[in-house]
Amino acid sequence: MSIEVNEEIRRSFHLFWDNFPAAVILAYKDRTIIEVNKVAQDRGYPVGVRCMSMGETKHHAGCKLHIALSEKTAVRDVAYYEFLGQVADSYWIPLAGAEDFFVHFATDITEYAADRLFPGKCGSAGNECGSCSAA
Repeated sequence: MSIEVNEEIRRSFHLFWDNFPAAVILAYKDRTIIEVNKVAQDRGYPVGVRCMSMGETKHHAGCKLHIALSEKTAVRDVAYYEFLGQVADSYWIPLAGAEDFFVHFATDITEYAADRLFPGKCGSAGNECGSCSAA
């Protein structure tokens, strides 16, 4: 299947995201990566493959794309990712007027994250505080 992307969408993506300090992808609703910003390019993010094929399948368990596409609105998720060893502030944002496409990125906010976001940090064994993420 060939995905047709308006050239204005491609240009606009780079205009707004190339200087963003984290990896950002522009992808189609089937998760095929269409464009990547400079950071993602430098990290070797491939274009033309499905983003969920990058890394291990379990690393995509927290994906919220289905919600963003069905509700046609941005979705945010802040969670600890064991395989990264960091707390990520992640977004899936459908494009206004072109909802078959979305922008996705996650920023590392580990140094700013509350202790409750780290597994086992807010209480000792048997004495959980009740707000522990247990991620």
